[in-house]
Amino acid sequence: MSSKSVEELLNEKKVFQVPKGDPIFASPDITVQKAIEIMQQEHHGYIVLVNNKKVIGVFTETDVSRKILDHSINWDSPVSEFMTANPITIKKDDSVGKAIALMGEGRVYHLPIVDDKGNLEEVLSVRALIRFLAEFYPTEVYNLPPDPDKIVETAEGG
Repeated sequence: MSSKSVEELLNEKKVFQVPKGDPIFASPDITVQKAIEIMQQEHHGYIVLVNNKKVIGVFTETDVSRKILDHSINWDSPVSEFMTANPITIKKDDSVGKAIALMGEGRVYHLPIVDDKGNLEEVLSVRALIRFLAEFYPTEVYNLPPDPDKIVETAEGG
């Protein structure tokens, strides 16, 4: 049994060790309509907006729900008008612990992974991170004690 805490273990694991898919990206001058179509076609809740490979923004489902739905917008407007500019990014050699902290602090579900020049390499999603944690630390994840402050709204079972 390891004497290291989960926090220590998470700080040893690196972002590049988490399995990820290909990033979804486009130019910031595509239309809002096209950006949403790409997200739907690719079954992703984000699109990273790049200019000459440099990450300049992220357009997410949250942006759609907060800035587009229930607003009169021109669907041919550039997505750059609605994106989250200068998003939080991470590098592949950063720790998984840092990624978790950044996601929590920034309340984001997708972190663009960039190289030293700010070029997009991959995207770390909270879903990929959860899968990694559940697979890599099954005992720690499955044996977590219940949250005493959580109120269950529905009955368990069938």
